[in-house]
Amino acid sequence: MQVNFELFEKYQSAIRDYRGPQGDPQSASLRMHRNGELVVYYAPLEWVSPTAKLVLVDATPWKAQADIALTEAHRALLEGAPVPEVLRRASLAAAFAGVTRQRVVALLDHIGVHQWLGLGSSADLFGKAGDLLQVSSVLQFPVFKNGENFRAGWHPERDPMLRLQMKNHFGKMVKAMPEAVFIPVGAAASRGVEWLTKEGFLNKERVLHGLPHPRKEEPDRTAYFLGEKDRADLDKGTHPDKIDAAHDYLRSAVAALE
Repeated sequence: MQVNFELFEKYQSAIRDYRGPQGDPQSASLRMHRNGELVVYYAPLEWVSPTAKLVLVDATPWKAQADIALTEAHRALLEGAPVPEVLRRASLAAAFAGVTRQRVVALLDHIGVHQWLGLGSSADLFGKAGDLLQVSSVLQFPVFKNGENFRAGWHPERDPMLRLQMKNHFGKMVKAMPEAVFIPVGAAASRGVEWLTKEGFLNKERVLHGLPHPRKEEPDRTAYFLGEKDRADLDKGTHPDKIDAAHDYLRSAVAALE
């Protein structure tokens, strides 16, 4: 799939003016759409890896990720990098940045993704084997509600503006990657991917649901999935039976991949 640079070109001047950490991902110069309390902002995250075998799908970039992408794109532009390289660098820098990336790697290794792809560790997907990985979101650009980060309890498929966002950006990308394996990370991403699958954008045989999101607000799900915490020590509402089922399904599904 060839990346469309129209949006980047539209917001390039705002990126050149972006000054992290003083920069604001919710600046009016980056605003794309608004529907009541929901606002979509641009961040340079539309890079697509043409050789990706695995697509990790988040719900939407949070403010911190948008800031990282904008800061890296600003730096790359100052260095004179061509637009494709600017987008590649920005997307890679923001992809599950910080401690979250370490936990995502642990989750992927735990279900055997590194073995499927012939890697020593899934950490290589964020480095020397980066051509095998695409990190994206069902809502490709940052969405905020009353200025706050998108939360797992939201249902993007219920809002007409967000449905359009899913179709016009992530939906177009996935249609061009019919052979890739898609793993939604967290419940909100799964709901979006499920809706897009019903709409005909994805082949359900290439989607593996059930991976928890390692966000710091809900640590028990990931810890239990990885065997780091006992069932008796879990917070209420963690639903260990569901996690057990997802764990067993994902390990067997990844082992069956060719």
